[in-house]
Amino acid sequence: RKDNIRGSFNGPDILRAFAGIPNEPASFERLFAIHAGIGFDGNLARLVEATNDISPSGVKHALDDAALDVVLDAPARAVQFIQSADFARLKEDLDARVSRFTNEILVASMIENVNVRGRVIEYLIAGSDEALREQLVTALRSGNRRLPEFKTENTLGDYRRRFATFDTATDIKTKILILSSNPKAYNLDKMLEFLRLEGSVFLFYFVGVDPGKALATSLVSMFQETLLRSTVVLRHWSGRNSRGVTQFEGKIVNDLIARPDSQIDIDASVGFLNMVVAL
Repeated sequence: RKDNIRGSFNGPDILRAFAGIPNEPASFERLFAIHAGIGFDGNLARLVEATNDISPSGVKHALDDAALDVVLDAPARAVQFIQSADFARLKEDLDARVSRFTNEILVASMIENVNVRGRVIEYLIAGSDEALREQLVTALRSGNRRLPEFKTENTLGDYRRRFATFDTATDIKTKILILSSNPKAYNLDKMLEFLRLEGSVFLFYFVGVDPGKALATSLVSMFQETLLRSTVVLRHWSGRNSRGVTQFEGKIVNDLIARPDSQIDIDASVGFLNMVVAL
């Protein structure tokens, strides 16, 4: 149980390779970065589920032919959005929100719990309850370790904005640039459920925090070329009736924050989507 951590592992249960990475000393740093990105709570929940064989409650998202066509058109939609004026408008909107709470984001970045840290910064930027956000701001400015209780929706993106032609969902990710960790990305079934919508575009807004320096931001599509190549599919961290979740290699995120790049390989992106649908 989550409140009773004890037990052992059988040797044959230890994977010889994970996500294509050999489980050997030369790869321990990469493997540990994957676990660090999930966080202690996420790892514990996964281990409890595997140990107790909890009955799955989710369900794989089903797609008919019409929905699949819309999903497979998502990379081309993303290219169209990036080339439109709406992309610049969305980036300016998010950057303005970060600028408004720069000091509070820097304070929140020092929270050790990776899950709490991410949720606080996400809410500062995209939270819908202004009164609750002000409570968070007051607590952070005063150095109060007891933050007000708040709930973030477990949806695909933290910030949803509709334009005339596009319907965007943007997931906000904070990256502490001096730390080696792989941030969690997205649930594959939720991604498919969103991309089946007409005009849907799924993006990531990375906020890079480097102590003593100004915040750096980058807005990229989930299909951005180097980001897609660094996307690791993790089926162990999800229910048995799920396609799984994904994670990004932290170094690639750091690079995209330092040098934003919007390049998309449509063929590779469609191949990735077909692979996900087949899981």
